[in-house]
Amino acid sequence: MKKIHLFILALGATCVLSLTAHAEELTVGFVNFKTCIEKSKQGQQDRENFESIKNQMGEALEKTDKELADIGAKLEDQDFMDGLSPTAEEELKNKFQSMNQELMRYQNQYYQVLNQANMKMLQSLHDFVGNAAENVREANHLSLVLNEDSTFAYSKSLDFTDEVIAAMNKQFEIENSEEIASGDENR
Repeated sequence: MKKIHLFILALGATCVLSLTAHAEELTVGFVNFKTCIEKSKQGQQDRENFESIKNQMGEALEKTDKELADIGAKLEDQDFMDGLSPTAEEELKNKFQSMNQELMRYQNQYYQVLNQANMKMLQSLHDFVGNAAENVREANHLSLVLNEDSTFAYSKSLDFTDEVIAAMNKQFEIENSEEIASGDENR
């Protein structure tokens, strides 16, 4: 039993010492993902597209909400309701109920579409940042590049956010010039 404990202790010490020796060879860089999204051309374009979707759907919701509020005001106006026939009153109540259900459907659809668009945007940007970080890692001979959120503190000399943004913008320009060129060829 003592031999097993000594063996495990020796094995653990060997692992720790080898990791310590290997850690001295590691060169690490950090990237602020949020800053990459905010300052890169791709991030700005994706956010503009997201806001456009959000505004379009928001306008449709506001229109339905306004119509519902108008019908609700009529239903609460006793003088207006007294002037209606029982069938017209019933039709107005049914219309209010169906519009209320339609508004709830729109709201659910609105949140689902926004959530899907946001997830798609973040995944796309994550991949874009990852590719740019890989290029920066290779160019600067780094062992690895980590997201700043994965650490509590680091030296600012290890921050490669600006380099990653520059690489992202360069890739964005290349992709957009290719799209423009292929668009010109299709004309």
